Amino acid sequence: MSDSELTPVTSSRPVTTSTPPSDRTDGPGDGTGEALTGAGGALADAVRFGIVVAQLAIASVKLAFLSERVRATYRYVEDCARSVDRLADQAAALNVDRDTVGEHRDAATVMRAVLEEAEAMAQATEDLSTLFQATADAHEADYGPVAEAADAMPVEMADREFYSNR
Repeated sequence: MSDSELTPVTSSRPVTTSTPPSDRTDGPGDGTGEALTGAGGALADAVRFGIVVAQLAIASVKLAFLSERVRATYRYVEDCARSVDRLADQAAALNVDRDTVGEHRDAATVMRAVLEEAEAMAQATEDLSTLFQATADAHEADYGPVAEAADAMPVEMADREFYSNR
């Protein structure tokens, strides 16, 4: 039969092509659709679990990278503060007016004050990185075996609403 010989569907009723054996006990219908739906749901749950664990691990790595970037910036600002102090010393040795020398010293002091905040921020992002990794590990430890068991079940997974208490 070619495509041109097909007749259009005029009914929304499903077409039955075979009758299921009467000795089956897996519920109404032939069970294939329900099994595929259940498998698809379990697969979606496993994918969601994997995505959550991966996202937590990625966040951990990104935060660790951010912490290192903050520390690199910290080192740069620290070098700038030393350089400004050197300039202030040179200016003082050349008898430049006190206000100019004082402004340079104030700028170096402000830079050092910012360094304390930068170090605190670097430490906080490093702590967050560790917490995200610990959360990923804990999530995997708590739910990994559940996801594996659900994937390996010989029967279809119950609808997620069955487990919901809301």
